[in-house]
Amino acid sequence: MTERAALARLLLDMLAKTRTVDRAALAALSDGAWETIADMAKQHRLAPLLHRQMADRGADWPVPADLRARWTRGWRAASERSLSVQQALIAVGGIADRAGLPWAALKGAWLAWQAYPHPAMRPMRDIDLLLSEEDALRLFALMQDAGAAAGPVSHTPVDYARAHHKHLPPLHWGPRHIAFEIHWRLSNPAPGEDRAAVAATTAGLLARRMRARMGPAEIAYLDPTDTLLHLVVHAAYGRQPFDNGPQLLPDIAGAVRAATIDWPRFWRVADAQGWAGGARLIFALTAKYMGPLAGAGVEVARVPGALIAKAEALMLQDMDARAERGFATYMAEADGAGGRAALLLRRAFPPRHIVAHYAGVPVGDWRVWPAYPLRMADNAWQWLRRRGDAGLDAEVDDMRAMRAWLGTGKS
Repeated sequence: MTERAALARLLLDMLAKTRTVDRAALAALSDGAWETIADMAKQHRLAPLLHRQMADRGADWPVPADLRARWTRGWRAASERSLSVQQALIAVGGIADRAGLPWAALKGAWLAWQAYPHPAMRPMRDIDLLLSEEDALRLFALMQDAGAAAGPVSHTPVDYARAHHKHLPPLHWGPRHIAFEIHWRLSNPAPGEDRAAVAATTAGLLARRMRARMGPAEIAYLDPTDTLLHLVVHAAYGRQPFDNGPQLLPDIAGAVRAATIDWPRFWRVADAQGWAGGARLIFALTAKYMGPLAGAGVEVARVPGALIAKAEALMLQDMDARAERGFATYMAEADGAGGRAALLLRRAFPPRHIVAHYAGVPVGDWRVWPAYPLRMADNAWQWLRRRGDAGLDAEVDDMRAMRAWLGTGKS
């Protein structure tokens, strides 16, 4: 086990409801180890949750005073931001309702206000909305008419997003620049897929949506069972499993506690889509740290202990090394020299808007062209700099094993 993985276990215990925190181990940590814990907490937006945990059960934890103060400031900032997020979601939801567009807020917007004691405990980078593809484009235009902006430099073209992504380019709303991602599907496109079937899936999700109060207004959300399935897929079946961090654990526990889950439908869909393994793993992790999930009907013993350990490490993976970790994983999984060469070419010559984003200039700007070799050199330096990094190598090994077990990669 690497030093980072050992510190990740301590941090997970601090976030848990049912685990005993090893106070002696905390007291023995060096200043450098505490900075690593602080960095993990910052990368995964855990300050508000840690502040509440220390207030509820960790008053005597030997946490450095400056770090306690940092996490308290994080709580206050998250509390203020939650009000701005609430105002933005009510405003944009009102635009959709007045235009007669069926919509539903995804994941965090439901969890923060319905599954946590206080919305600040569930910080949100952005607000995700789901509509049909046609309605997503309509709401995108309506938000722009109402003053929403793509940011100082808009990069991903709408047509490219429709072909390759699950949502349109983000729009920023209001004086706090709250980001919205307007989805018409819950996963990125796959080669050869039936797009009519994808549209039908979205229509089914919207047909089952529900409404619940958020402050002074009612907000449309996915059905709780669909939300739980979405949480599982988002965490385990993305390009880099568990990179959404340990907030997943209170998310899952809160979702199950806050609503009635149709468990027969949950497992029927999970089995049919090939998500049951990921669901069992996530539920076993949640049970370990947050207590058993009532009604889930999953046997923790069916999930290998070694796999749970890999998931624990991946939940607190170094997000600063995300690009290099993903590239190393896909290079290891590539089919022979031809597959590796194709991957190298895609990394060296991505679509123009990606290089424009790297350079911080508009897509049509002439400065995109000289940015190509600069980006290649930067990628090469980052790759060489991290070669031989034991921590990164361990994360790549864990990710490959996880993807192979989940059926999303190759052993």
